[in-house]
Amino acid sequence: MKDLAFQGKWRTYQQKILDDLTNLIGDDGLHIVAAPGSGKTVLGLEVMRRLGEPALILAPSKTIRDQWAQRLRMMFLPTNIAEPDWISHDLRAPGTVTIITYQALHAAFSGHVSEEKILSSEEEGSDQAQPAEPARQQRMEKAGKSIIAKLREEKVRTLVLDEAHHLRNEWWKALTMLKEALGKPTVVALTATPPYDVDPQEWDRYQELCGPIDGEISAPELVLQGDLCPHQDYVHFSLPSTLETQKLAEFRAQIWNFIERLLKSAEFEEAILRHPWIRRPIENVEHILDDARFFSSMLIFLNAQYVNLPQSTLDILGVKAREIPDLTIEWIEVLLNGVIYTYRNDFEEAEQTIGYQQDSLREIGAVESGRVRLTDPRSVQKLLVSSVSKLNAIVDITRLESASMRDELRMVILSDYIRKDALPTDPADLPPIERMGVVPIFETLRRSGLDLKLGILTGSLVVIPAASKGILDEIADHLGLGAEHIRYQQTAFDAGFLSVELGGERSRNIVHIITELFSWGGITALVGTQALLGEGWDAPSVNTLILASTVGSYVLSNQMRGRAIRVDPRSPQKAANVWHLAVIDPEKFEQKIPLRFGRKSTDRKAPDPFDTVTIDLGSDVDALKHRFYAFEGLSFGEPPLIESGFQRLMLGTAKWNARGVDDINKMMERGAADRRSLKARWHSALRSKRAVARMQETLESNYAPQGLVNWNTTKFLFAHSAALAGMILNGFLHSFRVTHIRSLQQLELVLFVMFALLAIFCLPGALKASLLLLRNGSLEGSMKQVGITVLETLHHMGVIRTELGKVSVEATLDQNGIIYCRLEGATTIERSRFLDALREVLVPPQNPRHILVRSSKFWRLNRVDYHAVPSIIGRKREDAIYFGQLWNRYVGYSELVYTRSAQGRLKLLQFRAKSFASAFTRKTARISRWE
Repeated sequence: MKDLAFQGKWRTYQQKILDDLTNLIGDDGLHIVAAPGSGKTVLGLEVMRRLGEPALILAPSKTIRDQWAQRLRMMFLPTNIAEPDWISHDLRAPGTVTIITYQALHAAFSGHVSEEKILSSEEEGSDQAQPAEPARQQRMEKAGKSIIAKLREEKVRTLVLDEAHHLRNEWWKALTMLKEALGKPTVVALTATPPYDVDPQEWDRYQELCGPIDGEISAPELVLQGDLCPHQDYVHFSLPSTLETQKLAEFRAQIWNFIERLLKSAEFEEAILRHPWIRRPIENVEHILDDARFFSSMLIFLNAQYVNLPQSTLDILGVKAREIPDLTIEWIEVLLNGVIYTYRNDFEEAEQTIGYQQDSLREIGAVESGRVRLTDPRSVQKLLVSSVSKLNAIVDITRLESASMRDELRMVILSDYIRKDALPTDPADLPPIERMGVVPIFETLRRSGLDLKLGILTGSLVVIPAASKGILDEIADHLGLGAEHIRYQQTAFDAGFLSVELGGERSRNIVHIITELFSWGGITALVGTQALLGEGWDAPSVNTLILASTVGSYVLSNQMRGRAIRVDPRSPQKAANVWHLAVIDPEKFEQKIPLRFGRKSTDRKAPDPFDTVTIDLGSDVDALKHRFYAFEGLSFGEPPLIESGFQRLMLGTAKWNARGVDDINKMMERGAADRRSLKARWHSALRSKRAVARMQETLESNYAPQGLVNWNTTKFLFAHSAALAGMILNGFLHSFRVTHIRSLQQLELVLFVMFALLAIFCLPGALKASLLLLRNGSLEGSMKQVGITVLETLHHMGVIRTELGKVSVEATLDQNGIIYCRLEGATTIERSRFLDALREVLVPPQNPRHILVRSSKFWRLNRVDYHAVPSIIGRKREDAIYFGQLWNRYVGYSELVYTRSAQGRLKLLQFRAKSFASAFTRKTARISRWE
């Protein structure tokens, strides 16, 4: 470690982290979130150097593994020095610095000879890490002991985890085992995108390994510093091909025919009516509590069939008949899964009927992996995400970008699979292209006749233009690779292209030399796989990116997007366009799908207040919306803002028909062609009224528990007003008596004393109610008090350690009735935990240990309000009690209920039923905005 010294100059945000390193590295190590292009690798190496102990560095791919070694050699050692022998890439022979992949660690702990090839993830049907069998756990422990012994012998005390969100399947088990065996080594975790979209259990596992987030470096901050280029996201929408549309229509028609037959089946209805939960609900409360959703689906089905449900059955859920939601395809899916699979034994008398329905569903392809799928089954999703219409979209985008950028175009298209079998065998072999992939995209562009220098770069297939061979030879010579190590072969389908291979150990350099060829202009449009190029690939010359991958995970989407937004020293004025592809489901946007069946209730589903596109456009567009929560970018509105989420595309007024889709694409194309204004728009959006501008993470909600306060406030103020009015009336009677009615003297005295006592009795409640009204009289006021309750509880628990006097809860209300709430003055992890907890209070429940229940009555109106105690608070009863006390003080009185008791579980069931039936659905979303 003493031989290492950083040879460059630290960027401002890197220096800030290094200056505060002593405070940031605690018992949990160091966990930094930084956008692609922020220099995470050199920052991690410097932290490793300062710790001064032997280290194990883990990377998600061989490409990134090699980049760590390259950065170490180029940035921390004297110029032109060879890779030192104390750097190892073999876990079985570790060095002072050992750099391997997560796959290699898993392979070593599983007893395999070598790690899996990157090729495996580029071929359809492969899996990067298969789930382990129970028997393999013992093998892993046995093989792991040998590895751990060698690392201990080398005195490894630092673990550097690059892009640790890759810890899925079995990989995390090996790493967790290693971490425990090394006796709490210092963990340095670096990632561009934490896996916020995973389930809570997986997130807890991730944080347990990496520790809480200690610092963040956002993409807008990097653009402001000049370390990322101005960039914009565009979407090209398309409709399925004629054949694909026909397949969708046929499948949906089969589904509707099935549902019509189901609703007419007297035998199926009778089977539901005979279910013990319906016939004897009181006796089966415990079972109903375990699956309230299935119980609700049976009630909704029977209500749609005009069956008058007994009040005792409705009382279990605490709802009235008019509050039962409409029967939708989603509820039918819940019902069928319960009847056919989960609770099949309860329907033994109707086995023939149930079996018939199951066979019918299988026949139309609505059963997948032992589950009924009526809404967007995988066959529909696959048809949309892999639609060949996306190939036409790629041609349109390429034509636009080629005309705009000409020789300066450096475009990369990323897909999921190679599909090498789609390569033609001779020039006359031009089969129709019927699926997405690297080769189909290459072939589509090759046949389009566009003036491009087209190439392929994957783990097993490399193709370059034949005219670029001389440039590649020059690059190889410059890198010290002799011509004898490069094998060229003319492709069978076109003499204008060559396939390229590097022999032996030098094969690892293929990505580097093709990247250089791309940078030099020998290739202007490069098609590759997201597995090889989608993460960690260092190609700053990329100025146009088309994401033709079906990946919905926003972690990988953000990584792929990060390939295009890096600055290019050779092109100081670089601005990047990132294109996303989406296919619309015409059956949905043309409203061919029935929204509800049978009897219509008073339920009306509220539109999502955070989605400007209010119409359902299908699963492919839904996946795209999910992607957009991953990253912040420039809005299309005026003035431009920098924020996360799909709403920044400003598509709220778009017309979703064939002509409207074409208009949207033309609008996107006009923006993409005008790169000159992009820099000015970023400059405008980066301005801030704050002294120190940064990304602010905010919780936005369409709900705050204001109604709860109003009932409480009204009751006390009404009583107190009545008392005061009585005293005034009594005074009037007194003055009137003096001249006219002396006979009322005794009544007057009684009334005066009665109203005076009532006023005195109500005074504390009226004062408290008045205070609540002043604080919580508006939606933002109510949200702020809920936020203060969460904040003070988390501070009491030690989750938030910043002094309360230095932090504050801010809440604002916009013109659409959306409330924005955030925590100011806290650390990154404190803000994140605060927003997580606040969100749990506001949304419908999952399975909280404690809930707050407020029952109120005003005249003949009964009302019950429920709110979940956040899971981080509800783990310990004393913390939940403290939260309840603060809630009563700041928000309004509610009863704290423990949901693991019989009575508490019944309350929780009613809470869930309320959320199922509510016409006003509580919704929240976390967004980031530059301020």
